[in-house]
Amino acid sequence: MVAEEGVAGVAMHALARRAQTSIGSLYHFFPDRECVLRALVERHLAATAGISRDLVAVPAGVWRELSAVEAIDRLLAPFAKYLYRHADYLPLMNGREPSESDANFIHATRHMLAARLEAVGSAQREHYAAMVHAIAAGTIYVAFQTDPGRIGAYLGEVQRVLGAYLSDIEAAARTKPRGRKSA
Repeated sequence: MVAEEGVAGVAMHALARRAQTSIGSLYHFFPDRECVLRALVERHLAATAGISRDLVAVPAGVWRELSAVEAIDRLLAPFAKYLYRHADYLPLMNGREPSESDANFIHATRHMLAARLEAVGSAQREHYAAMVHAIAAGTIYVAFQTDPGRIGAYLGEVQRVLGAYLSDIEAAARTKPRGRKSA
């Protein structure tokens, strides 16, 4: 319902009809529309936390063996697949304050970068993780606002851009003398 009509289109009576339940039963579990929406958001947060846990469980050696493009694909693919399977995710999460979902993605990104950029200081890796998140989330936000029917195309381009970005920062890390501050 959220994917088809947007968050504004979620009405308790329509939801009860769609769920083939009585309005009384729906109100028994969800006192109001906001409780329904919050439950959906919580479901998405739990799922993205699971994705993040799975990615953080990937051993550092595995992250290092992958090319930059493969590492970005391994990082983004589970989140992208989730977006494809859950068309209500973007309408529900759009406009909310930075959430646990953002934190989950950044946590997984930090783990991947720590494995691949051991010689880079943690503050610089934190900056890189924030940039990876900004590029991915910003692009998807713009796509959702301006061209929602082409989210998949934008996701593909995000992977290309971030693959190039990771390749570049890794090349810079290999050529930079240790101890020199990054720009």
